[in-house]
Amino acid sequence: MASEQIETSVPVETTTAAGESAQPAAATEQQTKDGKPKRVRTPPEELFDLTKPIPRVDKPNKEDFEKEVNGFGDAIEALKKKKETIQTQIEATINGSRNSSFGTELTALKQLKQKKNKLIDEKKAMRARLDAVRKATDNLMNDRKAARANVRFTDAKSIDDEIKKLRNRQETTSMSLAEEKRLIKEIDALQASKQLIADLSDKDAGIDNAKEQKKVIAGDLKAKDAEIDAVQVEIDKQKKVVDGLGDSNKKSNDELKNLKKEREDLKKEIGDKIGERNKCRDAFREANDKFYDYQRAIKAQRKMKYEEEKKQREEEKAAYLAAKEAEEAKKIPYEEEMNLCEYLADYLSKTYLEDKKKGENGSKKDDVIAVKDDPFAGFVPLKKNDDEVFLKMGAGKKPRSRASKKKAPPAFKLNVDSFEQFGLLGLTPPTSLEAVQQSVDDLKAKKEWYSKQERGSVPTAKDVRKANEKAAQKLRQGESTAAPKKNGKLDISSDDFAPLSAGGSTATMNAMWGQKAPEAVPEEASADAAPEETTA
Repeated sequence: MASEQIETSVPVETTTAAGESAQPAAATEQQTKDGKPKRVRTPPEELFDLTKPIPRVDKPNKEDFEKEVNGFGDAIEALKKKKETIQTQIEATINGSRNSSFGTELTALKQLKQKKNKLIDEKKAMRARLDAVRKATDNLMNDRKAARANVRFTDAKSIDDEIKKLRNRQETTSMSLAEEKRLIKEIDALQASKQLIADLSDKDAGIDNAKEQKKVIAGDLKAKDAEIDAVQVEIDKQKKVVDGLGDSNKKSNDELKNLKKEREDLKKEIGDKIGERNKCRDAFREANDKFYDYQRAIKAQRKMKYEEEKKQREEEKAAYLAAKEAEEAKKIPYEEEMNLCEYLADYLSKTYLEDKKKGENGSKKDDVIAVKDDPFAGFVPLKKNDDEVFLKMGAGKKPRSRASKKKAPPAFKLNVDSFEQFGLLGLTPPTSLEAVQQSVDDLKAKKEWYSKQERGSVPTAKDVRKANEKAAQKLRQGESTAAPKKNGKLDISSDDFAPLSAGGSTATMNAMWGQKAPEAVPEEASADAAPEETTA
């Protein structure tokens, strides 16, 4: 019995990195740049109605899925081990048959068949050579036939005699120019035909050589047929010997047949288990895809709602801005700037000018308003010296005599906000008490000037403030001019740097800017009276 090749093939399956079988997915696939397939999923708006609540889809339990898949894997491995055991028994049975007398005779029969097949292959190669020689012979004969159709003579001597005859005619016979040209052309054709005669000779020699090769190959074929017939006779004799020993090997054949049947059954069972595992993977993948589609639908629905809310907010904002613009249009132009002018003028007047006038004209007594129906009418204050209610211990203190104090002139001082407010109006703030009156007049004139301007003709205080903030931001980002340097280093003694102390020698002018020398204070003035100063 011939040896049998071991069959270990099982249904082929591929798995993804996530442990899922790579079965054809419902979604279409495209090729990416690296050649790998890329899944193209159906858009969520085609799977769900995003305008309605989306039915909840739970995420499949991956642990249960892996546990089930591992169970199938364990069963498949157990079946494969059992199949390997049976395969080992089959190979042992086949090897035992080979070592018996039946196996020896069967091996001899196989060798004879191999010898016959080898002789048959050699015969096929000879027939191929014979066919090639026949084809070459046919080509040579066709070429010779075509060459002979173009020549009048078959040997070179006949051609030379004809050329000699034509030249003699040309030399001894008077003829027209056209006849002479035709005669010369015929002579040239005869000269060219000599090469054709030589080619015909070569072709005839090739044809003779091919015929000789055909005879040799035909003889070899007859000899090869005789060898094949002799081997066939030996094969027939060996077959009779093998058939005579076949009954003694029947038990071994039956056992081998049963083992093969059991192996096929195990192979089918393994295939069924793999199919069940693939179905489990497909079910998990389908459930996972549904959950993923649900997640994408939820995300798309949220995005859609966000876009709707964003659009609604933009519409509300546009409506609010339109209403605000309409409300602003109803207001008086440059009302904020005029109010600021009025506020600053009032502040300066009340803080500095009115106190100055009071100092010049003397203090004014407040108007006394009589009280009607005073409940405390007729009451007088009690005196400690005369009232018995009070207890006086000792002689008492001497009355303190106080020197009359002269009120110091008001200290001129403006804060940083006031400087910024003057800058918004395009005015210069006062730097001393004498310049307050001029600033008040400028503020009043500026207010009247604003009242005559049309809306949008000049920048508002808000526009000026935004421009200042933008310039300050550029300065912080380093887009302004570089700081002054001296000898390659920052010059902190320049006017661009504010001194850290009042006594610094760096910028005396900056330290004293806006200040006024303190006026002379009488000796009887209080020691805690503050000198006038202006703070920028």
